[in-house]
Amino acid sequence: MVTAGDSVDQTAGAVLPSGSADRLAPLKPLVLKSRVSLGGLGEVERAWALAVAAMRLRTGESTGEAEVNARLKACLAEEGAFMATDHVELRRWLVDTGWWSRDGFGRRYERVPATALREALKPMAESIGNMDLPGWIAGHRQALQAERERRRQAHASAAPRTP
Repeated sequence: MVTAGDSVDQTAGAVLPSGSADRLAPLKPLVLKSRVSLGGLGEVERAWALAVAAMRLRTGESTGEAEVNARLKACLAEEGAFMATDHVELRRWLVDTGWWSRDGFGRRYERVPATALREALKPMAESIGNMDLPGWIAGHRQALQAERERRRQAHASAAPRTP
């Protein structure tokens, strides 16, 4: 449902919270990549990549390790498919960078509320925290694929035919 101040992302067809479209600009090229190593990304790109995975937990939800692993595996197969990592490394990154917290026994995980995140992460969490992020990412990937197909067909129809 679009509310006053919200905008529709024309590329992905997603409804974005007011002011989010510009703040999501760094995320757009990232999610179109493939096999990206988290350690090879710059700090800002890595934070965006981790933000995508962090949203698999809801704020205030205490989740056991088995469920966290299942959600991270699903993320890596879907919206986080651009990342070249496994669920264990991703889970560590999320805790080490402050997106998630872990209990003292390492058995339960929670997403850190946006208000408690480091200042650099707050705008990211606020931009994507209440949107259909997997749908938005899928829309961007579909739009890119459609554009590639359009260019391929244009090239094929314009190519000179040899006798």
